Amino acid sequence: MPKLKELHQRYKDQGLVLIGVHSDPDAAKMEAAVKENALDFLIAQDGEKKLMKALQGDSFPDYYVIDRSGNVRFADLANAELERAVETLLKEKG
Repeated sequence: MPKLKELHQRYKDQGLVLIGVHSDPDAAKMEAAVKENALDFLIAQDGEKKLMKALQGDSFPDYYVIDRSGNVRFADLANAELERAVETLLKEKG
């Protein structure tokens, strides 16, 4: 979580919108994690794992980077690849 918070803080003014997806059916766990980690980005509840299935997610965490037009441009990224992907898309004209 600290890396995501840092990424969000660094790039939000450049257009990054970060959305976390909590796939545990227990919404109380999500709420506790948001408070405990002082998350300042949106967290969506996906207890039925519909989004994970649609994106063919196979691990935790999985990172997907979506461009300004709503197209998935990078999928199933490793932690080390995430910031580079964000930087690449932010450089593109919207």
